[in-house]
Amino acid sequence: MTKFFSKYFVSTLSLIIFASPTYAEEDIKKDKPKWELGVGLGVLSLPHYRGSDQRSEYAAPIPYIRYNGKRLKVDKEGGRFYFYNGETVKIDLSTAFALPVDSKDNRARTGMPDLDPILELGPRVQFNLYQSQDKNLRVRFALPLRNAIATDLSHTESIGWVFSPYLQLRYYSGWETAVSIGPVWASEEYHDYFYEVAPQYATATRPAYNARAGYSGSRITITVSHRFDRLWFGLFAKYDNLNNAVFMDSPLIRQNDSFMVGAALSWVFKESKQRSQY
Repeated sequence: MTKFFSKYFVSTLSLIIFASPTYAEEDIKKDKPKWELGVGLGVLSLPHYRGSDQRSEYAAPIPYIRYNGKRLKVDKEGGRFYFYNGETVKIDLSTAFALPVDSKDNRARTGMPDLDPILELGPRVQFNLYQSQDKNLRVRFALPLRNAIATDLSHTESIGWVFSPYLQLRYYSGWETAVSIGPVWASEEYHDYFYEVAPQYATATRPAYNARAGYSGSRITITVSHRFDRLWFGLFAKYDNLNNAVFMDSPLIRQNDSFMVGAALSWVFKESKQRSQY
């Protein structure tokens, strides 16, 4: 029951992060609701882990939440807390999630321990490199450094860090499109969690393997969204290329790339009368 709940909980959180509500005019309008609430449905298809040749599909009801406080914000860029929110430099908390994997469902990991849900949390520094006069076009460079924690809600384990700088272009023309691209580096502990084969789990076709720290591949992420009055619709896609990653010799790697895709539709049923100027 705990494993089922944690899997549902993290899959829902992942859908929420991907399906962050967009408020198309929020950077132009100074007077807007401080919060909005809604409900919707999200679907997600993704590999068991980066480099796996097997996939899982998820569908879950998701809440729609938009909050515009001075430091705490939940909007088209996800949920975050600002330590510093300047015009050209921003410093906040950044999050990411990875879904659990039952090893019995994955051919490469048969007989090995399951992969627990993973929460990544840490600081992010963002630099605004360019912004058009109408604020419809933005270019940013971000430096997120996150500590990863694996948990099934009954125990928690720190599994190292991930550093994933990226360049992002965001454009609004009725529909809002964001494209982010960048490399990934991670610690040995993080790579070991996914790609190590301890001696007791080695077989004739799966030799023992110890990963190391370093380059973890590159990724490109694309999101497209639109707000139709009370309805919000979003599409999401992420492509990972693992060529030259330090763990490519792991017997758990079955292909050198991975692709994730998702969609969400939400209905906004409530907004605050209180207005926000932030």
